[in-house]
Amino acid sequence: MLKIVHLVTGAAALLLSFIPSLRSEAASLYLQNPDAICLAFLGLLNLILAPVIPYWNRGPRHNLQNLVSALLVIAVIVQTLTLLVPLPDIAGQPAILASLAVAIVAVALHLGVSFYRSYTPSSAPQSHDMGNRDTGTVKWFNTSKGFGFISRDSGDDIFVHFRAIRGEGHRVLVEGQRVEFSVMNRDKGLQAEDVIAALPRR
Repeated sequence: MLKIVHLVTGAAALLLSFIPSLRSEAASLYLQNPDAICLAFLGLLNLILAPVIPYWNRGPRHNLQNLVSALLVIAVIVQTLTLLVPLPDIAGQPAILASLAVAIVAVALHLGVSFYRSYTPSSAPQSHDMGNRDTGTVKWFNTSKGFGFISRDSGDDIFVHFRAIRGEGHRVLVEGQRVEFSVMNRDKGLQAEDVIAALPRR
């Protein structure tokens, strides 16, 4: 859903940024209009984010990512009003600063959400270290394809491949099963490694 919102917002911002230059019938004026360039920049920012936006089912990361998306859409709306109404200034400051400030906050939040704790697992050793392990519940596991997802107790979901399950022979997980695992940062993102059945809660 958020991807569609960013695609539509980005495309609309790019198209709207050309309206003042069409009115004046001088395309060269487009490059001399900082409000139009800023709107185009915000549109491109939305389009760039659309295919790579991370998805978390619940928890603070999910809420923060929704806030990031809302802020980027608000930045486009403010800049569109600045360009088309036009609004020269807001609260005594150039109006372009309002949309840029909102966009900067959104980008900072997005980077914080995306990189939070992602660097720690990658430096962990590959051995069966029982310290610093996560627990969770198997959300689903496709036995024929050999992969699935684990819902971490911290709130987000993590990918698991059958090769990451400790044991011999046919290694599978069952939906609803409690498991314990290490988290590794791979090429495609965070993945569960060294997965074992969790000890029963006391």
